[in-house]
Amino acid sequence: MIPAVRKSFERIRKLKIQGAWNVALESVKALDLEMQASNAKTREEFLKQMQAAILFLRASRPTEPALRNALRFVFSKARKSKEQGVEKLKELVENEARNYAFQSMETKKKIAEFGCRLVESDSSVLIHCHSSTIMQVLKKAKDERKKFRVYCTETRPLYQGRISARELSDYGIKTTLIVDSAANYLLSTVNDLDLVLVGADAITSSGDLVNKIGTSQLALSAFEHGKKLYSCTGTHKFDPLTLWGVPEPIEQRAKEELLSNAERKLLKLKNPKNLSVLNPAFDLTPAKYITGYVTEIGILPPQGFTAAVWKEFDLDKGELFDFYKR
Repeated sequence: MIPAVRKSFERIRKLKIQGAWNVALESVKALDLEMQASNAKTREEFLKQMQAAILFLRASRPTEPALRNALRFVFSKARKSKEQGVEKLKELVENEARNYAFQSMETKKKIAEFGCRLVESDSSVLIHCHSSTIMQVLKKAKDERKKFRVYCTETRPLYQGRISARELSDYGIKTTLIVDSAANYLLSTVNDLDLVLVGADAITSSGDLVNKIGTSQLALSAFEHGKKLYSCTGTHKFDPLTLWGVPEPIEQRAKEELLSNAERKLLKLKNPKNLSVLNPAFDLTPAKYITGYVTEIGILPPQGFTAAVWKEFDLDKGELFDFYKR
């Protein structure tokens, strides 16, 4: 791999780049850079190098089907093309990388169009973590002169929710920051709070949602209080591997994210070896707790998500399993 690609890999792995959209875009850009630097002499050699680059890049984050899907979409275009010359293939990959970036922006706009309709004036919305897609939805609602308040969880341990709070308040949206554990209190006491919006890191074939840790307990609380919970996401978050019984992996992050050296000193640990840290980045929310997925093709019920993306993902073609299998 060229240095630029290794740098992208590390930035994704260390969460210097956050958000599934941004991770996917960065991985596609990195793939393009790698293939532009290819020294392949034949089509077959070029595609083989491309597969190797994809295997490397997708290992940066285990729970990111958007990353894997983005890389597959570009690879699929190259594999299905009739181009034999390496320079033409390089040009094709460059164009597809550019197209993916453009389509990502268009997808967000469409999701914002559908999502903003869920936000009513004189209401409150609760969000969890940071999602660039949700930011677009709420900004669109603000642009339409709707008056509403947003409550943001701060999202331990990396506090991505604080990014949302800053971005929304800077945009002129009334925003309140809460600790993660205050969500149930909020849902039970704020009368005009009927809508919960979250992003998505992965969607399974059963319509279950894999998202930032804490989403499942938020969804359960919303369900118990009769509130609607929607996941705002592009269809590219679907993980085809789950069709073949492969569970979506839950990434385990470094213990240092939760317990820094300064915090260890504050705890005054006498026997630090006796204290372990469990730091899952995501959890799984069953489909029954999700009202719907707000996507670029409309608001879909969880149980109908797979059918809606079947054609786009060419799911009737068995060779996909060979590409996706880990």
